[in-house]
Amino acid sequence: MMLMILLMPKGPVEAAGITAYEKFISPAYWTEHNADGDKVVLNAAGVEAFNKKIIAASPTVYDMAAYPKTLSGKTVATYVNTHTDLSDELYREGKLVSDNYKNILRSQTNAAAIPAEVTVRYGVTVRRANLRNLPTGEGLFFYAGDRNFDALQETAVAVSEPLIILHQSANGFFYYVQSYNYRGWISRFDVAICGRDAWLKYVEPQNFLVVTGQSFNVKVPGESVYCDEGTRLQLVTEGSSIYTVKMPIRAQNGTLQEVNSNVVKNAALHKGYLPYTANNVLRGAFKYYNAPYSWGGAHKGIDDASFIANVYRTMGIFLPRNADEQENTAGSAVKFAGMTSDQRLEAIKKLTPGSCLYMDGYAVMYVGTSSNVPYAIHALATHYTGGVRHTEMRVVVSDLELQRANGGRFLDEFNTAMTFK
Repeated sequence: MMLMILLMPKGPVEAAGITAYEKFISPAYWTEHNADGDKVVLNAAGVEAFNKKIIAASPTVYDMAAYPKTLSGKTVATYVNTHTDLSDELYREGKLVSDNYKNILRSQTNAAAIPAEVTVRYGVTVRRANLRNLPTGEGLFFYAGDRNFDALQETAVAVSEPLIILHQSANGFFYYVQSYNYRGWISRFDVAICGRDAWLKYVEPQNFLVVTGQSFNVKVPGESVYCDEGTRLQLVTEGSSIYTVKMPIRAQNGTLQEVNSNVVKNAALHKGYLPYTANNVLRGAFKYYNAPYSWGGAHKGIDDASFIANVYRTMGIFLPRNADEQENTAGSAVKFAGMTSDQRLEAIKKLTPGSCLYMDGYAVMYVGTSSNVPYAIHALATHYTGGVRHTEMRVVVSDLELQRANGGRFLDEFNTAMTFK
């Protein structure tokens, strides 16, 4: 009996739950077992057409080039006044936030100063920057001891991203902006103002590199700029071992200037978008394995939905920001309502690897099935076992047996599977 135990393969045991099984935590195993994984799902024209379907299906995603040049003040006021409910108890640096501080935040939205008609302005991010629910960089939390889940953190915007500027805070330190898939407050020191013609070159770059590694840094005067996976960098020239890219910087008066920076050619950069294949999705996802989870993408981390969005951006697909929006955008959907656990398993095993699974408030990416068990890669904050909370705060590979706070297995909590094509 002991000999039989010693001879049993370790894989399935080590692979249970959140796995550290060596084969399962790198893309090679999954791509090798993915039939037709290198077949192009959508060519460049197909990706462009699919992005138009996303815009049509998702009210949070915009064709930036077609964004109106003026908006009614009432519309902008509605945007600005949709923010965190400050009637809740909130904590700053472990201390209860006073009503006076909350009133200051409300006043900084400067909503009363919004004119009857707003003429939009244009800007470009000069570094990766946080998009906030209210015009402050200070974190507010629902628990005194929490430092991970900032109630005001919405998302992070990559460097070289085109923004529509709709409004400014009372103190002038924050702009209220629209990115291609989100609105919020951003520090004006992270944005360079420009005219529409210069801005359009960032909306629709003709020659560019895409960051295909987990991250990449580009040196500009006085700073090393952090770039997420999926960031686009405008390409100026290409040498045998060096790319020269054009980087936006902010002049002292807040306007756009541009500088050329040399970067060494390496595997973290790709000229233009990657071909859209299932295996490229998997390779991009595993670049993030063990990367830090961070709510709303703060502190150079990612959360569940931004992880998925960043990976698909490397292939030119611009998804909505949040999980519930991704679940309801364009694509091929499988709805799990009414299915038994066994039926769910069978439906998931038929998915194309790289498809995504959505439950209320959370998303994972299906990577494939081994020994009849489906696995996923995802940016996981916490999970539970019999009511006991486990904190991960990183990108993991797991089966679908993990539990939520309500005790339900991930497998039984999924509402929808989405294949983006």
